[in-house]
Amino acid sequence: MKKQLRLVAVVMVVAGLVFITGCGKAKTNKSDELAQAKAAMAKAKKLFDETKSVRLELITDSIPKSGTGVLGADGVLTHQPAFDGKVKIQLGGLTANIPVVSVDNLVYAQIPPFPKPAVIDPMEYGAPDPASFIDPDTGISSLLNELTGLKKIGEKRQGKLVLTMYSGSVPGSKVKAIIPSADESTTYPTEIGIDKDGFIVTIKVTGQFFADMGDVTYDMNLSDYGKPITVKAPSGLS
Repeated sequence: MKKQLRLVAVVMVVAGLVFITGCGKAKTNKSDELAQAKAAMAKAKKLFDETKSVRLELITDSIPKSGTGVLGADGVLTHQPAFDGKVKIQLGGLTANIPVVSVDNLVYAQIPPFPKPAVIDPMEYGAPDPASFIDPDTGISSLLNELTGLKKIGEKRQGKLVLTMYSGSVPGSKVKAIIPSADESTTYPTEIGIDKDGFIVTIKVTGQFFADMGDVTYDMNLSDYGKPITVKAPSGLS
């Protein structure tokens, strides 16, 4: 009888050790996953902040019924800092793709019906200075520093690329620097797609951007990293 009791006690001790070891591994793995996700964000931010240039496509399929706001952008960012491309804005229910060049702290836009570009204050049109998108502290890459609840969520194919996907939430105050209609008092669920070399390829931000609408999604697609591009002020100003 005593021998049987000792055998039962040994079995229980071994089972307890296996359970504790298993729990320890689970905790360690979860901690490792978070560390790996943070390391991926840090590398992606560093690569973005050090690149000579990058092409940005900012798009949303949602159009508010009224008001002023940014609906998209398509152009090249450089670390001069500068932007050369088009910005899609809404003005009082009308949308327009405006040719924009931002360089040397001046923003030039060709706004209809004027035939030539002129210096503007972009905030009068509900838009930020697009050159600021490249700023390490307030621009696109700064979103990666602000992700709470960060985790890896799998892989996704985009064209020829296979991206590692991460998710988290970003404060509205950080999103507002890129999309001025963002609400500073809330957070925005965000997904980040990183390619095999560690570069940011996609950023998807979802939440309330317009008072007359529900959740809206903005997609940022980033490509053509590192090209030796220099942006110059447009000629023939009005």
